[in-house]
Amino acid sequence: MLRRSLAVAAIDARILRRDPAPILVMIVIPLLFVPFLLPGASAQLAATGHAGASGAQYAVPGLAVLFAMLCVQQIVVAFHRDMQSGTWERLRISPAGLPSLLAGKALAAFVAQLLQLGVVLGGGVVLFGYRPAGSWMGIAVVGFAFSLVMVAFGVLVVGAFATQDQALAVCSIVAMLMAGLGGAFGPVAALPEALRAVAPVSPAFWALDALSALSLDGAGLHDILASVAVLFAFAGAFAVGAVVAFSRRGRWS
Repeated sequence: MLRRSLAVAAIDARILRRDPAPILVMIVIPLLFVPFLLPGASAQLAATGHAGASGAQYAVPGLAVLFAMLCVQQIVVAFHRDMQSGTWERLRISPAGLPSLLAGKALAAFVAQLLQLGVVLGGGVVLFGYRPAGSWMGIAVVGFAFSLVMVAFGVLVVGAFATQDQALAVCSIVAMLMAGLGGAFGPVAALPEALRAVAPVSPAFWALDALSALSLDGAGLHDILASVAVLFAFAGAFAVGAVVAFSRRGRWS
């Protein structure tokens, strides 16, 4: 199964190398937004007890998470591109079974997600002085876990909705809602009470909670393991849902 999954992933990787524009856009746009958000982010940090912190400590992780969520749209596009070109049908009659196909396409998407998230955070370091007060290893672990969540969510959406337009619309709406609840646009503490109560249903809440602790409070890897565990639980739940959705939808299976 592993060899077949890697072969499927290699196909998507070649396509991405030929046309990296979608990923580049999701890297460049958040970095363009950062300088416009720095003053407001600094004020928000001061209001929440982090008066000495740079606005980059909030703006860079928030935008990285937001655009990682929007990057899920590329998973939808990749699956439907294969369906429309006939590639999916050829893969389905190959020795690779459905689990191998899903794993291979998920692997390629996961690498792209990690690349996008890592380059945005790295760009924040180089361009805007983003300097976490805590563990870089912790940030890497959160990025790994959150990328898994987003890939599993993207595959679930593809399997659950019949058309590309439906799946893209759901991805966009849900991504913005999860980002808002998670604190990508402003601290969760500043949200209305009703929204604060439901914020933990968003994976972005747990990712940004961990990233905020690492960036602002000097947290170590051991301090954010609970948030990481929740992210892995989200990833597992979405992955199971994706397998069920694909198994039940005839056009994919």
